[in-house]
Amino acid sequence: MKVTSSEFGKLPNGDSVQKFVLRNENGFEAHILGYGLYIQKIIYPDGTDIVLGYDTLDEYLSDEYYLGCIVGRNANRLSNASVIIEGKEVKLSENEPPKQLHGGFEGFNKKNWKGELFEDILAFTYISIDGEEGYPGTLKVLCSFEMTEDNRLIMEYKATSDKDTVVNLTRHDYFNLSGYESKDIKQHKVEINADFYTVNDDTNIPTGEIKQIKDGILDFSKEEEIGKQLNAFDGELPMGYDHNFLIKKPLNQLAFAAKASFKNKVLEIETTQPGVQLYTAAYVEGLKGKRSVMYGPYAGLCLETQHFPDATKNNHFPSTILKENEAYKHQLIYKFVQE
Repeated sequence: MKVTSSEFGKLPNGDSVQKFVLRNENGFEAHILGYGLYIQKIIYPDGTDIVLGYDTLDEYLSDEYYLGCIVGRNANRLSNASVIIEGKEVKLSENEPPKQLHGGFEGFNKKNWKGELFEDILAFTYISIDGEEGYPGTLKVLCSFEMTEDNRLIMEYKATSDKDTVVNLTRHDYFNLSGYESKDIKQHKVEINADFYTVNDDTNIPTGEIKQIKDGILDFSKEEEIGKQLNAFDGELPMGYDHNFLIKKPLNQLAFAAKASFKNKVLEIETTQPGVQLYTAAYVEGLKGKRSVMYGPYAGLCLETQHFPDATKNNHFPSTILKENEAYKHQLIYKFVQE
């Protein structure tokens, strides 16, 4: 793997934002920004860039769609903008009233991470201070990237806190395997290693019910084309997919989570996280992206590996509590295939 870096721009306070390019001998590339750990580009050897993004730092600074970034301290939505720690409700910032979404007003996607290269591993660190967005504890976070010669982008996350807190990190990459310039992902096929999902209420908060997906619009246990699935169950999901699936695997074990494919390109995802959120970006409208391409509904799809949303309010969900001085860690792998 070869890693190069350059300045991508400067923040309003004058701090420099670095861009790192990871490239393997097969010609696969991943372009990663220190700001928000945005993956700005993933390029196949044939030149196809498979992720949505922007050209300039200013556009990333004003991004409201989490277009390819890290999400933290807590992914997804939290009811009443709060978490329950040791039986007590801890109020957080309320950036989607009455909820918190993706870590608050200035979550980890709005931070300029420090990047360093250790042999073939690119490591980023950030220290989230006690009380940031309402979360207790000073949290020290490390996120690393490695591009292997078998075309895998390996991401590892580690964190420790000096107080009991909540941590649930994910990535929010928007994939379009036909290229970010393409209209939509409705002809993409998706497979998810899951038989169950967490049921949401009308505010996209889990009710606590875990329901089987068999033979319905949410059944991706074998490959299904997104557009055909939506058409087959016409009207059931007018705003597309935004659902958390329970990955079939032991807790904390690395295993296959999901796969997306279009023509000769395949993206396979492995994770140690217990869930994966399929999101098909139906809410995106009139968004100017790279090279002034306009992104609209279904311009990309996200497969966000995560703990289940609002986990502290549902004791039967895997816990998102990180105890004082214990270690949080998880691993995420994107494997790129060109058939």
